[in-house]
Amino acid sequence: MGIPRISTLHDLYAFYYKSFASSILYKEVSMKIYYSKFVGVGYLLFASAVFPQIFFLLMHGSIDFSQLNLLTVIPSVLFFAAIYATIAGIKRLTSHRASFEFTFEGISVYPGLFFSKEIFIPKEELLRASYVEVDVSDPDHPNSKSCNLDFDLREVTQLEDISKSNIIIDTSFRTLRLSLSLCRFREEEKTELATYLKENYGIDFMY
Repeated sequence: MGIPRISTLHDLYAFYYKSFASSILYKEVSMKIYYSKFVGVGYLLFASAVFPQIFFLLMHGSIDFSQLNLLTVIPSVLFFAAIYATIAGIKRLTSHRASFEFTFEGISVYPGLFFSKEIFIPKEELLRASYVEVDVSDPDHPNSKSCNLDFDLREVTQLEDISKSNIIIDTSFRTLRLSLSLCRFREEEKTELATYLKENYGIDFMY
């Protein structure tokens, strides 16, 4: 589509108004669910706790890399884990904050920081949605719960089985599960999502 011919000042104003309105409309039909900032902060706290200990052991000669044993392997693993945590924490707090993005065409899922590609779920594959809390029964956290968005899939689906950190697709049971355990998902966002799914996907959301 080419740029419309602009012959008067009124046409110029009309052109920019339509462009601005289109950008606003695009933003309105997109809804994102973000990773909690505590995830990024947790990565950085882990790194800040490990690095000083590694440097302390190195300065006092407690680690001898000429010998391969637990005293060298464990600090080495922790050191590289701390490097990963530093990069991951910065990314989670800056550029890689979205876990799920709902658009008019479907759902984009962002499962990882480095190697995992975006997973797209067309809205035509979805029938119903619900918010589910599952008691994980952790002995150390008796009241801990796993929070998820569960979707029923169509009987004949083009999707394939997937199991990632924040998404599980089980075609045998025709279910899609989006994990919210590491996300910020407030009560008012449930209402917003219910309205969004009804208006743009034509499906009901139970919560």
